[in-house]
Amino acid sequence: MDSKATIVSVIWLAVAVISAMYLYVGGLYWGTDIAVGLLVLIAFMLTFVVGFGLEYFQAKMDNERPQTKTMVEMSNQLADLKTSITDLTKKVDAIQKELQE
Repeated sequence: MDSKATIVSVIWLAVAVISAMYLYVGGLYWGTDIAVGLLVLIAFMLTFVVGFGLEYFQAKMDNERPQTKTMVEMSNQLADLKTSITDLTKKVDAIQKELQE
């Protein structure tokens, strides 16, 4: 937990320094205000990403990923479908030949 707090505090310190220098050099204009606002927005987003962690999103993705058993079943069903399709195409070809004769 200490590393996350350190990362968040370093992010905010960097944003404060960059914003201060940007405002000092650029002055108070719309362009500098927007740039500083975007920096603060990025800092907020990074704070929540680091604070809540990417582990939450990784766990969510792992829960949504199909299990290996399901993958094997799906590949078996796909193979069965392919054989059924080849059988049907053979039957259709046979029927077409009969109709042409």
